[in-house]
Amino acid sequence: MPSLNVLLALMALETGGAETHVVGLAHELKKRGHQVVVASQGGCLEEELLAAGIKHFQVPLHSRAPWDMLRGMRLMTRIVKEQNIDLIHAHARIPAWVGHFVSLWTRRPMVTTAHGIYSTNLGLRTLTAWGDQAVAVSQDVKAHLVQNFGVPEDNVTVIPNGVDTVRFAPDVDPQPTLSEFGLSHDDPKVVYISRLSGARGEVALRVIEAIPELLRRYPTLTAFVVGEGDKLPEVQRWAEKVNDDFSRPAIMVTGARTDTAAIIAPATVVIGVGRVILEGMASAKPVVIAGEAGFMGLLTPERLAEARRHNFSGRKSNQATAAQAIVSAVDKVLGNAELARELGDFGRQVVLEEFSLAQMSREVEKVYLKALRRSDNAAN
Repeated sequence: MPSLNVLLALMALETGGAETHVVGLAHELKKRGHQVVVASQGGCLEEELLAAGIKHFQVPLHSRAPWDMLRGMRLMTRIVKEQNIDLIHAHARIPAWVGHFVSLWTRRPMVTTAHGIYSTNLGLRTLTAWGDQAVAVSQDVKAHLVQNFGVPEDNVTVIPNGVDTVRFAPDVDPQPTLSEFGLSHDDPKVVYISRLSGARGEVALRVIEAIPELLRRYPTLTAFVVGEGDKLPEVQRWAEKVNDDFSRPAIMVTGARTDTAAIIAPATVVIGVGRVILEGMASAKPVVIAGEAGFMGLLTPERLAEARRHNFSGRKSNQATAAQAIVSAVDKVLGNAELARELGDFGRQVVLEEFSLAQMSREVEKVYLKALRRSDNAAN
């Protein structure tokens, strides 16, 4: 694989699945000999890029305002020329739309990654571009692009998100988190990580709603709710009510954290969707798939194929996320240490075999080569 100059474009660098994905991909591509620069509105993950020697350029790729998009096109065009970029890789609609025009003007190929299911209303469909090649994070996302956006099937490659299996591992020291929150190593801990906005914020409320019943069964339990968003104040109020009722800080609402590996390390069970599930699996924790799209429950070998098909999102599960369902799933592993250990080992092995960051990056490189060949053929 020849060394490439790659521009990764995304909306911002706040905490979130797509953002964490891009940071991990940037690290791995650099490790594999490529020159990588990143363009976004910026955010708390920017420091991690800079610490790794990866340049970041602030570009307003978070806004649909016409003046911001025009400014974004000018800035990205300048980056492509000054950094001698070979290929643009866009994540999310606005960066892809801006990147589409930059790709046309600079004659550089563009690859896009679809991280989920997108709205198909007419206004948003007109602001959608998929580049020379597209990556879908799961089979159902690929079907969505082909059926609803008319992307040629041969132009879409399914590449699941990859996880850093060194950063997220069973041997990560839990003591810093235990010390920060004054917790005992032996007491059960439930960790929920997600954006706390919109429908995902509602899922956080369902998790909190489940905690009182779990506390009655496991009085020393502590739950973490990690994330930020417009639902954060409501999440904090609900958590405070539970803490008052049980006369102790049973629910820790931490806000956004960039040290998710450290937060997961002391967990008995991890709740979430998508990347959070993979990070929990890589850390050898049993995981519960609970999201706004549906509830799949405790991930077992029997459920793996379906979970993989829908990117561990709960889509097509035919069950809504509800407090009692969360109680039932979590109780199975809190009350059975052997099952928890078996499911943790199973999840770790699955990630090592199918979802490592190195494996994902190798597959992304193949898509880059396809895009470059297509661009060369078009030029000739």
